[in-house]
Amino acid sequence: MHGIRRSFHYILLFLDIIILVFSFSIADLVSRNRLPDILKEKLDIVSLPEVFTILIFFLIWFFSSKVSSLYDELKSYNFLSEIFTLLKNISIQLVTGVIILFSLKNILLSRFFLLLYLLFFLSGTLILRGVFRLAGRILMNKAGIKKKVLMIGSSNIGREIFSTPDNAMITGHDLIGFVTDVPSESDLDYLGGFSDIGKVIDEHEIDEVLIALNREEAEKLDSIMKVLTGFPVRARIVPEYFKFVSNKYQISFVNNIPVIDVRNDPLDELHWRLIKRGFDFIFASFFLIFVFSWLGFLLAIITKISSRGPVFFKQERWGRKNRKFTLYKFRSMVKESRDLDSEGMFVQAVKDDSRVTPFGKFLRKTSLDELPQFFNVLKGDMSVVGPRPHAVPMNIESKDKIENYMLRHLVKPGITGWAQVNGFRGATDNKRQLEKRIEYDMFYIENWSFWFDLRIIFLTIWRGVRGDPNAY
Repeated sequence: MHGIRRSFHYILLFLDIIILVFSFSIADLVSRNRLPDILKEKLDIVSLPEVFTILIFFLIWFFSSKVSSLYDELKSYNFLSEIFTLLKNISIQLVTGVIILFSLKNILLSRFFLLLYLLFFLSGTLILRGVFRLAGRILMNKAGIKKKVLMIGSSNIGREIFSTPDNAMITGHDLIGFVTDVPSESDLDYLGGFSDIGKVIDEHEIDEVLIALNREEAEKLDSIMKVLTGFPVRARIVPEYFKFVSNKYQISFVNNIPVIDVRNDPLDELHWRLIKRGFDFIFASFFLIFVFSWLGFLLAIITKISSRGPVFFKQERWGRKNRKFTLYKFRSMVKESRDLDSEGMFVQAVKDDSRVTPFGKFLRKTSLDELPQFFNVLKGDMSVVGPRPHAVPMNIESKDKIENYMLRHLVKPGITGWAQVNGFRGATDNKRQLEKRIEYDMFYIENWSFWFDLRIIFLTIWRGVRGDPNAY
C-alpha cells in the first residue's frame, strides 16, 4: 500500500512541475502578446531571465508543498481538501515569488501575467487530479492490480484505514476479510481465528497483512509474527494507541528509531516561533505608536474620571509552559470587585454583572479593555493571536475536569484567538461551552500558520465593527 501511494505522489509531483512550466510560459506569452512572434519562429519561447523566474517559482512550490504535505504519501485527501491545499500553495508561491523578484528588481511579472498564471496553473492541477483519481480507480478496479489484504485482529482503528473510496483508490487495496479469536459483528468477512492465519493466506493468495490488535489481543503479536515469517507477505502494524493520537500526528526519527508525535505543533519549531515573534513585535510596536499613543491616553482619562480606582487592572495569568506573567487591561470593574465568591470559587463576568462600571461596559463590549495587552505582546509574554489566557483560579478548577485543557499552554496566549472569533468568548455557563472553546484552541495550535493568524486578526476586527453578542 505504502509503495503504490508513494509512486502515485512522485508521479503527481513530476506532472505538476510540467504544468507549472507550461502555465508560466503560456501566461508570459499571452500577457506580453508574444504568441505571433513565436508562431513566426522569430523569438525563443523561454529566455534566461524567465528560466530563473520559473526556477524561483518551482522552489517556492516545492517547499510550500512540503510544509502543507501536499505530496505526503502518509496521508490522503478528499478532493475538496486537495483543492484548498492547492489554492493555499499557489497563493504562497505568487506572494513569495513577487516579493523575491521585486527585491531582485525583476520586472517580468505584471498583474495580468499573475492572473493568467493563477488561472492556468490552478486549472491544470485540478484537471490533473481529477484525471488522476479517475485513472487510479480504473487501474485498480479494471486492471486487477489491487493487492489482497488480510486484517488480523479486531481493533476498530484498523477498519478506519479502509473506510473511504478515496483511500481504496490511493492505496490500491482489496480487503479480503479479518481473522481473530473473538469475532464480533462486522461489515468485514470473518475468515477464522489466529490459528487459521496460514491457511487463509494460502487460500486467498494474500499480498499484505494488516495487524490491528486490540489491547486483549496484543499478547498474541509474537506468535502471529512467527507465523507470517513463513509466507512471502508484507506485514504492517496499526498500534491500538492511535486512539490517543490527534489526526495531526507526525512521524519522526530519534536515532533512526521511528516515533509518533501525538499531535502536530508547528510552533514547537524554532523558525516558526521566530517568525511569529517577529510579526508580534512589529504589529504591537506599530499599534502602540500609532493607535494606543492617543486612544489609550483618551481611554485612560475616561476610566480614571468615571469611577474610583486605578486605570489599569493587573492580574497574574499562565502563559506558555505555565510560566506566570502579569496581564494588563483597562479596569472595567469597580475597585471593590472580587474574582472569588464566599466559597472560594472563581466568578466569571456575566451579562449585566453588577461589578462592571458604566464605562467598563463600553470597554468590554468593544474589547477596548484588552488594548494594554499589546504591552504584554511587546514584552513577549503574549502573542497577538493565541488561546485567551484564563484567570489562575479558573485554570486550577478546569485543568482536571476538561480534557486537553492544559495543552492550551503549549503556545503563548493571545489577545484574540480562533475560539473567540467563532463566538466562544466571555463567560462559559456550562462544561460543554468550555470544552468547545478548548476544541477551537487545540485546532488553532495544531493548524497554526502565519496566514491563519492574519485571518483571525481580520475576523477579530470585523466582529469588533459588527458587534459581538458575547462581549460583556
